[in-house]
Amino acid sequence: MSPRDLVRSTPLRLAVAFALLIVLITGGMFAFIYEAVTSARIAQLRAVFADEAAKAAASSDNRLRRALALRLTRDFRRLNFVALYDSSGRPVFGNLDRKPDIPVDGRTHYLPEFRAADDSEPEPTLLVAHARADGEIVVLGRNVAEVEILRSVLGRALSFAILPVAAGALAAGFVFARRAAARVEEIERAITEIMKGDLRARLPTGSGIDEFDGVIASVNRMLDEIERLLGQLAAVGDNIAHDLRAPVVNVRAILEGVLAEAPKGYGLRQPIQSALRQLDRAMATIAALLRVSAIERERRLAAFAEMDLAAVGAELHEFFLPLAEAKGVTLSLAADHPVIRRGDPDLMREAVANLLDNALKFTPRGGAVQLTVTDQAGLARIDVSDNGRGVPAEQRSDIFRRFARARNGADLPGVGLGLNIVETIARLHGMTLMVADNTPGARFTLIENRAEGPERV
Repeated sequence: MSPRDLVRSTPLRLAVAFALLIVLITGGMFAFIYEAVTSARIAQLRAVFADEAAKAAASSDNRLRRALALRLTRDFRRLNFVALYDSSGRPVFGNLDRKPDIPVDGRTHYLPEFRAADDSEPEPTLLVAHARADGEIVVLGRNVAEVEILRSVLGRALSFAILPVAAGALAAGFVFARRAAARVEEIERAITEIMKGDLRARLPTGSGIDEFDGVIASVNRMLDEIERLLGQLAAVGDNIAHDLRAPVVNVRAILEGVLAEAPKGYGLRQPIQSALRQLDRAMATIAALLRVSAIERERRLAAFAEMDLAAVGAELHEFFLPLAEAKGVTLSLAADHPVIRRGDPDLMREAVANLLDNALKFTPRGGAVQLTVTDQAGLARIDVSDNGRGVPAEQRSDIFRRFARARNGADLPGVGLGLNIVETIARLHGMTLMVADNTPGARFTLIENRAEGPERV
C-alpha cells in the first residue's frame, strides 16, 4: 500500500483519532494538575496570612512590633511586606511606603501588579489588612511571584510532556495502521484472485485469536463449499458433453453411410444432409462447451509466460488475410509497437481469433475489418472493428452469455459460445471485453484492467 493510500486508510484515521483522544485526556490531566498545584499554594498562603493578620491585630503593641521586626529580619529574599498604620492611615512601622488600596476586612486579597514603593516593579502580591482595637491597621503581605514562576515552569513542563505522549501515540497508531492496512491489502489480493476465477485461493488468516480471523475462517469454509459444488457441477457438464459426443459421432457416421448408399430420386439425400448439418452444429456446441470448461480449469494452473500482444496480432492477421481476401473483405493491422505482458499466448490467440472470425463473418463483401493493438496509458488494448451488421444496442449486454446470439445474425452459422470463450480468456488475463457501435458495424475491445491486469514485463 502506498503512503498516500495509507494516509487515507481507515485504520490510520482511527489511530490518529485515538492518538488525539489520548492527547486530549493527557492534556486535561496536566491542566488539572497545573491548576490544582498552583491554586493549592495560593489558598494555603491566603489562609496563613489571614490567620497571622488576625493574631497580629489581637497582640499588644510591644509584641506586635517585635513580631513585625522579626518577620522583616528573617526575610532574606525580601518577599514579605509588613506595615502598621495609625488610625488616620499614616505609616508607623514597616517596609511599605503607602497603605495598600485594599479593604480592611481581615481577608487576603490578590493584587497582580502591586508596587511596594513608587520606584519598584509591579509584582503579584497577596495582602491582608486587619484593624486593631485602638484603630491602628496591621498590613501583612507576600510577593507570590515564585508561585507564578512555578505555574509557568509547570505549564511548560506539562506542555513538553504532551509532545512525547502524542508522538508515541501517533507512532503506535501508525504501526498498527500499517499492519492493519497490510492485512487488508493481502485480503484484497486474495479476493481479486478469487474474482478472477481461482477458487482455490483463500483469504489469509492471522493469529486466529480475534473476531476478524473468525470471519475469515468462515469465508474460507464457504469458499471450500463453493469450490466443491462448482467442481461437481462442472464435472456433470463435462460428463454430459463427453457422453453426448460419442453417440453424435456414431449417428453422424451412420448417416454418412446411408447417404453414400442412398439411391438418387427417392428424396432421402436432402433430409439426411440436413440431419448431418444439425449434427455438425451439435458437435461444435459440445466442443465449445468442453473448451470453455477446459479454460476454466486451466485458469487455476496456467503457467503464464512473456508474450507480445502486437506479435500475436500480426500472426493472426497473416493467418486470416487469405480468408478475408477470398471473401472480398479488407483486413488491416495497426500494431506498431511491442506490447509485452505475461499471459498464455495460445489462449490469447484463441480469443483474438474468435473476434476476427466473428468480424469477417458479419462483414459483407467490400467491407473492412481492422485489428489494433496498443498500449494506452500503460493499459494493453486490442480492438477488432468492422463495418458489418453491428450489434443492436439493446443486446450488447447479453451477447457475452452462453448461447446468446444477436437477432441480426441468426441466419449465420454459430452456437453462441465464441464470445463467452473470449470473455473467459479475458478475465483470466485481467482484461475486460466490451462492445461498442462502430457506425456502421461493431467494435470489440479487450482492455487491461488497471488494478487487476496481467503482470507487466
